[in-house]
Amino acid sequence: MALATINSFLERIDELVNRAVNPDDRGFRLQLESLVKQGGRDTENAIAHYITGTLIGISTRINLIRMAGYIRSAAFLVPLKNVIELGEDDLLREEAVFSVSKYNDRRALDILERVLEKNKNKRLRAAITQAIERIKNSNPFFAMLPRFLLGSKNRELFEITLKVFKKILDPIEAKGFIAYLHHGDPVVADGAFEILCFRGDEAVFYFIAEFFRERSRLLLRVADHETGSERLTRLIAALHEYLKRHQGFFPQLRPDIVALAGRRGESDWEKALAALRADAEKNDGAGCESCL
Repeated sequence: MALATINSFLERIDELVNRAVNPDDRGFRLQLESLVKQGGRDTENAIAHYITGTLIGISTRINLIRMAGYIRSAAFLVPLKNVIELGEDDLLREEAVFSVSKYNDRRALDILERVLEKNKNKRLRAAITQAIERIKNSNPFFAMLPRFLLGSKNRELFEITLKVFKKILDPIEAKGFIAYLHHGDPVVADGAFEILCFRGDEAVFYFIAEFFRERSRLLLRVADHETGSERLTRLIAALHEYLKRHQGFFPQLRPDIVALAGRRGESDWEKALAALRADAEKNDGAGCESCL
């Protein structure tokens, strides 16, 4: 895109921000989003450059930083982080903190917590601390996470929270549960696996596969017991859910499914395995139904 066209979009964005009566107005935000979409990635990159550079004045940079908070594009997170860490103006840095907090997710929380560890400016530290608390209080994920981590200490609360997480989390939030796959409480670890299976994207496949291999071998030893059978059933059902959404990974897990099939018996987990195997056969483009 020509520089003149990019500048045109930037001028329109600057004008829109400056004349806004209520920056929280939905119509105002939608107009900003429309301009960024029209400008595309080139416009986002130009805005990111202007946010961290010195080619325009502080007031315009503040307006662009505010706009970044309204749009919440991933392209703006690193520039905003750089402003907080290296910005030459305290007001500019505080606005960047506020805009990062508007992302209201794990990415924003990670950035603010890392910056807080390094920063010695009392006023800025206070703004960062408030932003962190605002994210934790307004995002249901952070509000509910302590209930999930109760695990076996309070199974009722844990199961309710797990059910909600399996419905509402986005892939970025789900990815954060990789850290809990090796939690000391097996209930928490198994729950993290279910969340990754129900809400995770392709990026978490390696962790899902490794956990499934390790956990299924362990649970097979106690599959004759009610608790072991129940846990193995849930493990297989969760993996099935993931593979239904990401069918291309069926072949990579075929040997592990075969290993389970060779030791199956009359149990609930055998039924879950049979359903998994049936879908695997449907998605076997080579027609190698005998492989399973």
